Amino acid sequence: MIGMPNSARNGKPTRKPDALLTMNGNLPRESRSLGSFLSANNVNGSSTEIPISSGTSPSSSSSLYSCNLLVNLESLQENNISWDSDGNIASGSLDAMLKQLFPTTIYCPSKELAFTLLLNLRTFISPAEILQKLLQHCLYEQNANLAKNFRRESRWKLFENVFSLLEEWTQQIPYDFRNPAMRDRLLELFGLCQVDPSSTQHLCDDLILELRSTLSKAERYESALRSLQQTIEDPPIQCDHQTGLMNVCPSPVIVAQQLTHIELERLSMIGADEIVDMLSHSSMENLGQIPQNGCPHHKSGRKEIFSSSANIRHYVNWFNQLTALVASEVLRHSRKRHRVKCIEFLIECAKECCNVGNFNSLMAIVAGLSSQPVARLKKTWVRIDKSKLEVLQHQLDPSGNFLSYRATLKAAIWRAEGAKQDAEKLVIPFFGLVIKDLFLIYRNCVQQMPNGHINFPILQQFAQHISDLIKWKNRVCPFKKNNPVLQYLLLGATYSEKNMYLLSYEYEVPETNADKDQYKKLTEDTK
Repeated sequence: MIGMPNSARNGKPTRKPDALLTMNGNLPRESRSLGSFLSANNVNGSSTEIPISSGTSPSSSSSLYSCNLLVNLESLQENNISWDSDGNIASGSLDAMLKQLFPTTIYCPSKELAFTLLLNLRTFISPAEILQKLLQHCLYEQNANLAKNFRRESRWKLFENVFSLLEEWTQQIPYDFRNPAMRDRLLELFGLCQVDPSSTQHLCDDLILELRSTLSKAERYESALRSLQQTIEDPPIQCDHQTGLMNVCPSPVIVAQQLTHIELERLSMIGADEIVDMLSHSSMENLGQIPQNGCPHHKSGRKEIFSSSANIRHYVNWFNQLTALVASEVLRHSRKRHRVKCIEFLIECAKECCNVGNFNSLMAIVAGLSSQPVARLKKTWVRIDKSKLEVLQHQLDPSGNFLSYRATLKAAIWRAEGAKQDAEKLVIPFFGLVIKDLFLIYRNCVQQMPNGHINFPILQQFAQHISDLIKWKNRVCPFKKNNPVLQYLLLGATYSEKNMYLLSYEYEVPETNADKDQYKKLTEDTK
């Protein structure tokens, strides 16, 4: 790894205007919890501009100190950035934020600051424009320093700092470089900043090789998913004997482990840029509903760009597919005792998902068992200890902003952070609620302050949530793969919603007026 200035290693990356140091230059504060954000609803936009010293201690003559203060206040105004009383960035214009992002010979943003800005500034300026401005910035740095005897040591330090930023970018948000023009610009930037190709070329080559490997993996994954064709049985096939997933794998533990493989594979392929793309065109009503032909950005002073957000769509579709598979597993059994056994088996699978920290599969299974065609089978449920399902359904209870689920998730995160075994480090959150939480924060990220500034603490909070998700999705699944079970979970036949209702009414006749009306409508539609 290329070395960074001590300030970056020590976690104090905040860049001060005109290369001057603040009297208390600290890292931006850690992001607040989501709960505190929601209760506050907004971050206080007020800030305090602090005095700056240019190498003169506060004990120097008051006249000199006052002169420095006036100069530095003017510098703050010119840079259009504000600091809070602790020396953290409070807010700033887009140009000021870009200045905090771009390295120099004496400054390198920390990884946290770089990720926060690279993730959030795309709301106001495209990644391609950011990379172009970075290239222009490096040209300016070189030309400005030529007149100051731009020594080899300074050129090397500029390369180190630029490389550190680009390494963070390509590792954390690699899909930005799917566009060949972005990769060409990246190579151009390396060529501009290199000091001695014999000692730096291998670093650039390794970074490019890792980036291409990541992008190639994404292409293979998306191609493989497009080739998967799930079967929708119409008319549905019923069985008077035990069949389906229970026959393929009678162990709920193994089923939960294979579901975890699928979850981590699909979650790991979602890019941070895709989440921002999706949120930028969403409303609370259509969160996660990604159109098949892609989704446009909101226009923000630049050309409208289309992004498919394909990996998010695949992951949302997987949740719906698993929910449908669970309901179909129950309804494919024509005999009551087999339906009872199937439901009990699926409840155990859901419990095992919870035990390994796989909350997305847990929610999908519970949703399938709670679907109306299954839930209305009273004569089936009367033979089941329904309290077992109710314990799991409690996780889906939206009261108190999903208080019960959040408490369980918090416990899983706490366990994962202190775990020594890989199996205990897994955290796969309920993706539907993750997106909702991110949307509530993101809509504040895009709102500029009355003075045109961007509220930096809100950007930090959003980036922290994305960082947590990246950490969880990059965990390695330690369980042994069971290909027959994986194949069944991915390709197992499901029923359409209409056929699910028809089978449900066949097993237990409609009793309520609502059921009778729906059954009448369904039978009329089939004629």
